Amino acid sequence: MWSICPRLTFDAVHVCKCDRDDLHKHTEEFINEVNAVLQKHQDKVVETLEVRIDFVNSRLLADHINNWINFAVSSRTKNLTLDLKPKKFREYDDRYVFPFQLFDGGTTMSHIRHMQLSFVALDDPPSHFRGFPNLRKLHLQEVRFNGKDLGHVLSRCCNLEWLCIDRCDELKDGLIVDAPLTHLLYLRVEYCIFTRMNLHAANLATFDYNGPFIPIDLTNSLKLQTANIELEKAIFQHAFTSLLNGLPSVQNLTLKIGLQYLEKQWLWDNRLQFYNLRRFQLFMLIFREGLDKVLCSILFLRATPFIEELEVHFAGYTLWLAEVGPCRKDLGPPYKYNYLKNICITGFKAARGQLEFLLHLVENAPALEVINIKIGDRHSSKEFWPCEGRRPPFEEAKRIVRDCLLTLNVKFDITY
Repeated sequence: MWSICPRLTFDAVHVCKCDRDDLHKHTEEFINEVNAVLQKHQDKVVETLEVRIDFVNSRLLADHINNWINFAVSSRTKNLTLDLKPKKFREYDDRYVFPFQLFDGGTTMSHIRHMQLSFVALDDPPSHFRGFPNLRKLHLQEVRFNGKDLGHVLSRCCNLEWLCIDRCDELKDGLIVDAPLTHLLYLRVEYCIFTRMNLHAANLATFDYNGPFIPIDLTNSLKLQTANIELEKAIFQHAFTSLLNGLPSVQNLTLKIGLQYLEKQWLWDNRLQFYNLRRFQLFMLIFREGLDKVLCSILFLRATPFIEELEVHFAGYTLWLAEVGPCRKDLGPPYKYNYLKNICITGFKAARGQLEFLLHLVENAPALEVINIKIGDRHSSKEFWPCEGRRPPFEEAKRIVRDCLLTLNVKFDITY
């Protein structure tokens, strides 16, 4: 009968009682301490094994880490963490090469359910590698791989439910997993340089992405409930159309573009629509050159026939009382938003584009119940304002929007 040890955690800073900058001087001390503790736990079930040390003395550490992983395999470990990222990790290229050969045994691989790998290389998994059939959660941070190798590994994690890929190397061929990940419920990709993404995750519920604008194909994710997309820079219309093509089944969508551009002319001729989309949250940073294009961006709503809640968070000091751009009558024939019930707009500064945007919505949303408007940015205290000695025209912006809404017989609330 094996006894059970719930957790073994080895954090080099705490074990060696030193500053992190001096860890490289204590590598042997850390190795000896870990080996001594693991020796005492031979023939025990160790449910969680965590190792945290900067992988800077690679030649000295690599073989010992192999032994520690071998211990985890033989100890039926369910939760394995290898956090090897150095404090100044960008100064080091040599990463710990994950020992796939230790998981080639019959049933030894089946116990790991949660695995976190940091500053590891997933190089050349053997073609006969059978994967981690019981792995439920996988977190990869600063991990080196190519798309083919990662796809090979993920395709052999048939029960994976949670996947996070964070700050990993450039994939020129993209992240493509041909095998179905039918149990995957949560996917997060952030700060990775991929050229594209294509996964078959039929039951995916939540997708978070933060990075460059790339084609994302999750068309098979028919149960996608929530997608939070944050792009470094993009033309808004191009980004929205790409998401429409790649995430057509999403129910709740958040889109934020750090450096956003708007096109003035946007003829909506895409036959695809977000038929399941009920809630859309949009962050719009408007620069001076985009002031006359704010109203044009509203055409995206024609692809959301069943939307019920819309949040638009504007930012940009040039919006204050800006009198440029077209009027809503220039949009052409009216389009009804028959299911739109709630509108929330922050960062409202009474720019013509904002006002026409709002009035177009109100006039064409017969089921509208309430409008919430916040004058100024969501975090007004942090808002840039170039005019020293006087504050932004909050009161004037409030008066303008209030006077317009009072004539439309709609319930609204305006705050600062």
